[in-house]
Amino acid sequence: MISVIIATKDRDEALRKISLPSLFGQDTSDFEVILWDASDTEKSRIVASDFSHRFEAKGIDLRYFRARRVGIASQRNDAVRVARGEIVFFIDDDSEVSPEGMLALEKCFRDFPECVGAGLVVVEISDEKRAGSCFMEKLKGRLYKALGYRKTRKVHPSGSHKGMTAPPGPAQWLSGCSMAFRREIFDSIQFNEKLETFGGYAMAEDVEFSHRVFISSDSPLLIPSEGDIRHHGVLESRGMVDERTIAMFFYNKYLVMQVASVRAPIWGKVAFAWNIAKRFVSMAFRNGFDVTKKGSALAFQQIIDDNKQDRRKGQ
Repeated sequence: MISVIIATKDRDEALRKISLPSLFGQDTSDFEVILWDASDTEKSRIVASDFSHRFEAKGIDLRYFRARRVGIASQRNDAVRVARGEIVFFIDDDSEVSPEGMLALEKCFRDFPECVGAGLVVVEISDEKRAGSCFMEKLKGRLYKALGYRKTRKVHPSGSHKGMTAPPGPAQWLSGCSMAFRREIFDSIQFNEKLETFGGYAMAEDVEFSHRVFISSDSPLLIPSEGDIRHHGVLESRGMVDERTIAMFFYNKYLVMQVASVRAPIWGKVAFAWNIAKRFVSMAFRNGFDVTKKGSALAFQQIIDDNKQDRRKGQ
């Protein structure tokens, strides 16, 4: 059985119109839904209550929980503890799972017993230029396979990562709107809650976690050719770009680099510094020098504090 976890906050309309209807329309009922809600109102609880009877009629449990802690990493860590399935599947509240999506994941884990993590093809439908991209991604995936070439979602030693809409095949990281793992993974690996230091959105928490899973396993993460996730990109709750948002960008990138550069620590740090310098300039032009300077100062002070704490622990 699969446990589908949706960590949400103040996005009841996305739940009502996107994620829950898509789960209700699955070609299988062998899964449960866990809604872990940190909302400031009761609207999401009411949505869960409205859907629970419909899910129950199909033999699907929809369980609602009020989050004790706010933040995508901590909410997911807490929600995993109540999951009953052998597979834990994380989606966003604005993720639309194709009808065959759940069966595709089941088949992937069944056919590849060495696989510890998998995610469906992600289609960013909020970008109009990607209209029909799901079909094209699958077509490209089959072409790459026929030619013996594998495009993957990669994480470079610097922590930079590319390939959100990578076609089916192996991957080094999975998107937070579509990532599934075997339950036993969470006995030893949890989401890094340091990524919430400058905000509960915790940018790159999916890359940091799934890449640690990739590094710790002997096989790549997989993206099956069947099924897809249509990510609607509902962003209103992420707020304006301010100094804490910029601090989160720089600090969280640093945490991803720490994971990605394990096999090439010197090169990783050099490349990270170069990439951050370039991003500082571009962000200063886009958001203003003053706010970018303040945000980066917050981030680097946190990095210094982390290193001091690590040295004290090592003594």
